[in-house]
Amino acid sequence: MDILAAAEAIARAQTRVGPLLDGLAASGKLPPALVFAGPEGAGKELMAVRLAAALDCEGRGPESTCGAARRCGACSKIRTLEHPDLHLIYPVPHGEIDAGLPLVLESRREDFFARGEFGNRGRSVGIDLVRLVIEALSKHPFEGKRAVVAIFEAHLATVEAQNALLKLLEEPPASAVIVLVTEYPDRLLPTIRSRCHEIRFDPLAAGAIADFLEEFYSVEKKEAKRLAALAQGNIRRGIDFLDERFLGLWKDAAAIVGLVVDGKKKELITEAEELAGYSESRRRNRGYSREDVAELLEEMIILFGLCIRNRDGRVEESEKGVLADSIGAERLAASAARDLPGDIGKISSAIESLRRNADLELTLSHLFLDLTGAWY
Repeated sequence: MDILAAAEAIARAQTRVGPLLDGLAASGKLPPALVFAGPEGAGKELMAVRLAAALDCEGRGPESTCGAARRCGACSKIRTLEHPDLHLIYPVPHGEIDAGLPLVLESRREDFFARGEFGNRGRSVGIDLVRLVIEALSKHPFEGKRAVVAIFEAHLATVEAQNALLKLLEEPPASAVIVLVTEYPDRLLPTIRSRCHEIRFDPLAAGAIADFLEEFYSVEKKEAKRLAALAQGNIRRGIDFLDERFLGLWKDAAAIVGLVVDGKKKELITEAEELAGYSESRRRNRGYSREDVAELLEEMIILFGLCIRNRDGRVEESEKGVLADSIGAERLAASAARDLPGDIGKISSAIESLRRNADLELTLSHLFLDLTGAWY
């Protein structure tokens, strides 16, 4: 993947944020510490890389020799995430910085939207990673005018790590820019947020996602539009639909939503048993972990959210068509009579129960029966 070309595509799609960052970078008034906040899949990570290119491009100014193609030496190194003044920090499992961080970077060079290098293992931005940042910024930039540090999923920073970072933010180096990228800025310490300029990103338009899938993932135009409708403003989600595992999970979620709308209590109890692993044949076929089941429930929330928007007349025709294909046109019509916000609340509670290590089959059985009104 041409990372800078992908970043330029995101900048065009982020019609408010793109020009804002360009203006700040060109004016020399860019704050030394930023929070890129907004929904998942809004392109925040790519925009952090693009910001580094804007600051360190060798051809900036009226006599630029780099141009929109960004082929100068600095941009070429940033394109492959190998510029010595670009420091990308990803959360890794505890104690695996030496091997984990290079593993993630190598994966991102191939596909910037790749993930899952550590499976379902817990990850964090620990104090050792922040110490790497502090050490890197203690020196002058090697080649560029500014060093750029981007900490991805910054909400996974431990309290100890955030306190260490706070000391850096209190007196940030004049030659550095620190970008904290997160979907959950409220999980950062208030003292961290107060020292950063927050830039909010918007969900991406379906057309922008479709164009991105065509250009960078060679998806056929009609299929790109269908996936973009399912993506719901989240480019990462659109890319996820290219993965067979995620596609199967989505189909299972849609099938369960259909059973809920139809009130099929017996079939739903069977689903709960199978998702919990009590059916050997289905366990082999599905292979769902507890985390996968939680993800399936999250997809059910998205489906019910789409049903709400459809009921309120707030879906595009392409979205409505994809939704009808997923759960059935008759079920889509029938869903309008349901307490859909209540359904979403029940599913959210079940997800929280699973995260607290509640019994999987019992949680699912209770949820599915509750959704059909079997308890009443």
